[in-house]
Amino acid sequence: MIDDRAPVNEIVRSWAESEPERLSIAVHGADGEVEQLTCRELAARAASMAHRFEALGLRPGDPIVLLAQSSSAFIASFLGAQEAGLLPVPCPPPDPLEGGRRVRERIREIIARTGARAIVLADTPLDAEATAALVAAGVSLVGETPRPLPDAEVRSRTMRRHPDRLAYCQFTSGSGGRAKGVLLDHANLAANIRSMAAGLSLTRQDVFVTWLPLFHDMGLVAYVLMPLALGCPAHILPTAVFIKRPASWLQLMSRAGGTLCAAPNFAYALCARRVSDDECVGLDLSRWRIASNGSEPVTSSAVTAFVDRFAACGFRAGAMLPCYGLAEATLCVTTRRPGEGAWFETLSQEQLVRDLAKPESSGSTVASAGRPLPDVEIAVRDSGGRPLPDRHVGEIVVRSPSVMRGYLASAESEGLSIADGWLATGDLGYTVEDELFVVGRKKDLIIRMGRNYYPAELEDAATTVPGVRAGRAVAFSVSAADSERVIIAVERASEDRAADEAVRTAVRSAVFSKVRFPPDEVVLLPRGALPLTTSGKVMRPEARRLYETGAWAEP
Repeated sequence: MIDDRAPVNEIVRSWAESEPERLSIAVHGADGEVEQLTCRELAARAASMAHRFEALGLRPGDPIVLLAQSSSAFIASFLGAQEAGLLPVPCPPPDPLEGGRRVRERIREIIARTGARAIVLADTPLDAEATAALVAAGVSLVGETPRPLPDAEVRSRTMRRHPDRLAYCQFTSGSGGRAKGVLLDHANLAANIRSMAAGLSLTRQDVFVTWLPLFHDMGLVAYVLMPLALGCPAHILPTAVFIKRPASWLQLMSRAGGTLCAAPNFAYALCARRVSDDECVGLDLSRWRIASNGSEPVTSSAVTAFVDRFAACGFRAGAMLPCYGLAEATLCVTTRRPGEGAWFETLSQEQLVRDLAKPESSGSTVASAGRPLPDVEIAVRDSGGRPLPDRHVGEIVVRSPSVMRGYLASAESEGLSIADGWLATGDLGYTVEDELFVVGRKKDLIIRMGRNYYPAELEDAATTVPGVRAGRAVAFSVSAADSERVIIAVERASEDRAADEAVRTAVRSAVFSKVRFPPDEVVLLPRGALPLTTSGKVMRPEARRLYETGAWAEP
């Protein structure tokens, strides 16, 4: 009997003993090659990494940065760090488009913030200057995974347990400001996995598929650690493969018989637009029963487009399940249940301004993020901390065994509020019976003539304009002499500058139609100019900084 409250690295060892030849993970390359690891092979790789970390002089509790790609090396390194009692800190590897100087600066910042004395570089080469700087700073560099330890030595390590230690440090996306290091222990992780498994009615027959980056909480927790704990196979597609060819995700779901996968809203919209009829030939999505949609606002247009496009391939509308979560609660907080599909309400801006949410026939569409998972409580409170009734907008608070221990550094905890176990999320929403509707973030609110507006509404309106790149708009306000100026920055769909003024006019008109006021300025940017988090969300505070410092000024 597998102990579902044990650390995941111990569960991996248990599966290696009871079902050694069962497929554990499969990593699928762009060229069709597949690397498969059985439970026994994965446990051996993890034990080998733990042995290597200990040989470097690392001791239980020491942080170690993992700069690996979405690969078996990443997973073995993460589990090996846990096996050695270390604190793994998953971080994004250098992007191919990042300059060498930017990579060096980012790595220096990560090392400084974490205090790590070692960094795993499996599958992630650094330039000579970055390598020399790390070595000079006394940071150990761990490269390719060593040969697996013999089975006898793997088994001998199973008694070296560290269940009372932190499980890992998860950096937040940074969409609301500088990314923070969330400290999660093994109990937090086990509790969230149990809650998700129960809430989504998961079984040993489920097959997990993901293209999400594994340094991000959704990819790491839901599609690596959860299948490892439950004893289900996990099929992993590198993120870059999906971005280059979105059909590769759906084709893997079909080939592997995937039953669940998660993605941000943009990915569903992208597939609906870019997967061709030829790529749909032979596509069988009939086993897909859980298509979680989270990490960014869920739009009815994206959901409808995806459901309609792939219904002929066996995809069912009831499988599309919007959800809500945050790293500070390990991962998932609420979700729609399998078979329920998405539920949207349409609200007017006036209703949201009054903080009284009642559906009507025209206005902004808001998706239900579902009901709380088992063992999770949510509430909506006003600015004084008092509970609000249904259909009143306030701050979402969460209480569960999955809520983090704290942040990596005391300075990051500024503004954090956990009272009587309740975590103040900084997100705004309302409830309808047991269902949660998320409408925005407190810090992102735009105040216009004393009224509150949600940036996502303005952004959604802007991205409906022909000539604006899909999903690439950001709205924010800046201080003026006697008021707040509202700015919308968008990326051009093409580099045709002749249409700029027409696009600006159309954006103003679309936004006015939505919120009854035009933006004070529309900034048109080239592709790739908007600052994004590692999970693809626009960073509004950074966008505001770029605007205010003149970084976007045209020559």
